[in-house]
Amino acid sequence: MKRILLVLIFCFSMSTFAADSFTHSDRERAIRTEVTLKEFMKSTDKRFDDMNKRFEASDKRFDDMMNYLNMVISIFAAAVGGMFVYIIWDRKTFMNTALQNARDMVDIQLNEVQKEGKLVELIKAMRELANEDPKVKNVLIRFHLL
Repeated sequence: MKRILLVLIFCFSMSTFAADSFTHSDRERAIRTEVTLKEFMKSTDKRFDDMNKRFEASDKRFDDMMNYLNMVISIFAAAVGGMFVYIIWDRKTFMNTALQNARDMVDIQLNEVQKEGKLVELIKAMRELANEDPKVKNVLIRFHLL
């Protein structure tokens, strides 16, 4: 019985020592630390949210800049393509005009050659006359017609 009483006294005395080690001021200090940590976490979350917003704004500006660059490149490509189409059309038009002018010149020359058919006959007649008249012969020689 003495032993049980001794054990009970020992347990009660230990509980009082344990109660003295964690006081009411320690509890308040722990609560203040917890509140401070919660506030710190809230401010850290707010800062991370602000940084995320800034990154999103930077991404949006970068996307806008890339869209603008793509638009400029597309306009430049369209202008270059238009120039190539114009150059090809202009060359085709020029070639058709040049070909028509060449045909017209050949037709004119053919008409002149047909007209010169009479001149050829005239030269033949003059050569025959040159056999009889020395003056005509000298003239035809001077103009390289004999």
